[in-house]
Amino acid sequence: MNHDFLNRRKHERFSTAQALFIEVEGRSGGRESDNMVLRCEAVDISVGGLRIEVPEAIPAGARLNIAVPFGDWKDNLELAGKAMWCRPAEGCPGYWVGLQLEDACREDMERWCQVVYLMSRDRQASRSA
Repeated sequence: MNHDFLNRRKHERFSTAQALFIEVEGRSGGRESDNMVLRCEAVDISVGGLRIEVPEAIPAGARLNIAVPFGDWKDNLELAGKAMWCRPAEGCPGYWVGLQLEDACREDMERWCQVVYLMSRDRQASRSA
């Protein structure tokens, strides 16, 4: 099935199966403790965004805090994003959500770009082998 959202990408995406956590910020400006936190899986990633699989629908436009764990959580990345779309996942329960990354801590964004670069380099090396 070909969806319009697949054709609007600005950056090349790479398939992955990375566990991460998202915090959906409340729309009413309530307490942070009222925000929904979900464990999810990144399906594909790029420098500018991710497609994630979540157990519950997330409304388009929702602001998200994204925690990408590395090792024993000492070096996890903290990113910020916005849900651009949400659709039922194909072939599995839950939903796919397209996230656009927004300004976060400069160091974390640089590390995120490095992660994506390393994935692209590894992918190119495996193609030429």
